[in-house]
Amino acid sequence: MTHTPESSRHLGIFISMFPEMHETFILRELVALERRGVPFTVYSLQHPRDPITLEDAKRLSSERTVYADLVSFAAFMAFVGTLIRHPIKLLGAMATFAWVGRDRPLDVIKGLGALPLILQFGSHARRQGITHLHGHWANVPTTACWFLQRVMGFNWSAAIHGEDIFSANRFLPYKLDQATFSVVCSGYFCKHLKTEIGVERPESIHLNYHGLDPKVMALSATTAFNMRAASDPFRIVSIGRLVPTKGHDTLFRACAAVLARTDTPLTIDLIGAGPDHDRLQALARELGIEQQVNFVGALPFESVLESLVQANAFCLAPRMIPGHPPDGIPNVIAEAMALRVPIVTTAVSAIPELVENGESGLLAPDGDTGAFAQAIETLINDPQRAQALSDAGYDKVGIMFNQEANIDDLLSLFHEHNVLPRAA
Repeated sequence: MTHTPESSRHLGIFISMFPEMHETFILRELVALERRGVPFTVYSLQHPRDPITLEDAKRLSSERTVYADLVSFAAFMAFVGTLIRHPIKLLGAMATFAWVGRDRPLDVIKGLGALPLILQFGSHARRQGITHLHGHWANVPTTACWFLQRVMGFNWSAAIHGEDIFSANRFLPYKLDQATFSVVCSGYFCKHLKTEIGVERPESIHLNYHGLDPKVMALSATTAFNMRAASDPFRIVSIGRLVPTKGHDTLFRACAAVLARTDTPLTIDLIGAGPDHDRLQALARELGIEQQVNFVGALPFESVLESLVQANAFCLAPRMIPGHPPDGIPNVIAEAMALRVPIVTTAVSAIPELVENGESGLLAPDGDTGAFAQAIETLINDPQRAQALSDAGYDKVGIMFNQEANIDDLLSLFHEHNVLPRAA
């Protein structure tokens, strides 16, 4: 491989789909890297599914992202050319992938199906002088990086965000052990990867929290705790896909219990869409709170922030369901804390890393409707306590989700492993 001068060294970043609406944390990271002067090229394994609405996403997708069709003559020729030049390496990598990953045959089929496109991107990266790849998520992007290491000699690192690391997966520890390093977005996920999946190099796995969106931070600087007037209803905002793991039914039952024993009116603005919409509507009718629940649907990010600023509490009751990956730390909890909204949520997954019960928010056990209702009542009946929780939450999230500090940590790993030159 041609030596790349330090001044021109840059990253190749593999992502399943860029941009993806629910992966704005990746967009924020890319913007922060760009702001620090880090050269990079994004390789998107799929074309965007939805219209691109964010200006940063539009710019990066047009200026820094390479797209190609999964099935194309160019991808086929990349595969054939690699097979001719490196037959032993390519066939050996394919056999290793199929054998080690045999417990997940669908993943093997998906990875091998994407291999011609992966090799096409690898050839492009080599022409660009890229020597280090960085793959987001535990699935195909990091598999792509592993293939390109085995076949073309690239170094690579992984960014793991929690998806599909809690089910049996022989190939995951195998490939992570061959990465230069890996970063993980929560302590809960980081501990799982270090201790539960059988990696041989746990010291190569590092905690690296996401950062908050700059729009949240800009709004946060002008936002104060929303003290409710005595004559106003207590306004709860909840944000999340309408799916069982978000625990919206726990919130509904808790609110029904609160309304049954308090004279304070309350409203619930439920922001999000999903397959449980009709079931949740039926549950609201059954509980007699259909007039209190406003099914808002999906909203643009700016409108979400406006709703949070007007809230008296943010409530979300994630639950652990076997066979479903846990949430980690939902971004919406961090965003609400940054906007000084008191939090009621559940003590599952990585949430207690950010929300310390009684300190920076209130936590209820998974699925405990009574405890969740009691926490809501605490915020209703003790506004001074609610304000103290909101202030502490604001301070906590400002430290943990500081975008610049977390980018500093990521860059230090790139520098430590000689992926990027240190600033002069």
